Amino acid sequence: MTKRYLISVEPIEPSGVVLTIAELPGLVIFGQTAEDALGWAREAIAFQLRDSPDFDQRPPLELILGRAS
Repeated sequence: MTKRYLISVEPIEPSGVVLTIAELPGLVIFGQTAEDALGWAREAIAFQLRDSPDFDQRPPLELILGRAS
């Protein structure tokens, strides 16, 4: 089973995007493009969850992009 995270994407000026994940409060990822930031998001999520007792048994991640409201 895959663990899914809904990621909010918000454009920032002058260029770039910021990603936030409701399930991981305080985690904010910046990138020049959404694709760029998604790469950072995978690393950031893994880093945040690395101390979890069941980290080795975690399912693969699926990141779902959405627009910030």
